[in-house]
Amino acid sequence: MAKTDMAVASAATLVAAQCVEAAEAMGAERDHLASVVSSAVNVRSHDDITTLTAAAATALRGAATLKIRALKEVWNIAAVAPVEKGTGIGICGKGINNGNPNGSYSGELVLGENFLGACSQDLLARGTELLKRTRKGDLHWKLVSVYIHRTGVVMLKMKSKHVAGAITKKKKNVVLDVCKDVPAWPGRHLFDGGEQRRYFGLKTETRGIVEFECKNQREYDIWIQGVSRLLSIVADRKSRNRK
Repeated sequence: MAKTDMAVASAATLVAAQCVEAAEAMGAERDHLASVVSSAVNVRSHDDITTLTAAAATALRGAATLKIRALKEVWNIAAVAPVEKGTGIGICGKGINNGNPNGSYSGELVLGENFLGACSQDLLARGTELLKRTRKGDLHWKLVSVYIHRTGVVMLKMKSKHVAGAITKKKKNVVLDVCKDVPAWPGRHLFDGGEQRRYFGLKTETRGIVEFECKNQREYDIWIQGVSRLLSIVADRKSRNRK
């Protein structure tokens, strides 16, 4: 087999593996996955790879849009849903008390703000892919999550995924503060949607300020407000413990 053919075959395998991984994470059925893999394996040219990659990207964007719409519907419904006094909201099977140690609410209706805050915590804990810039200016995609650790600190966790997710590296850092309105990274405005991108930083205990890029203002707000809220909850707990 010629070197060019081997390169094309390797690229096709990689594209197929990434498609399978992403599709499984979004709940795709196995029969449909088999068809997608078959299409990827039968790739014979660079044009085929380009077409397949574009189709996969379009499908993933469509799935992401549907997930966002579904989440908005949940928020809209739960923002006015009556709850009994003394009960919390369940997010993904977990009870949320919004930082209140007694788990109680002052009214019979759940405030939309409280629910959105709980959703934000859950989204940050699950993690999402963000573009990270190193101190040397290198850019890397990371699966980023932020949550309250069992030791009572706000923890930043970053995962690096390599070929088909076969190798995963995890790094954890204690978050001390949120840096808002970080200046735009050089050259990023030249890319598609560059004007909508927003940047923020997390000041950590051991790595200084770690900078991230958000696709738009909404994603930026979720991270800024969500992490700030976690830091506020931790600070309140420490304040109560000192009394």
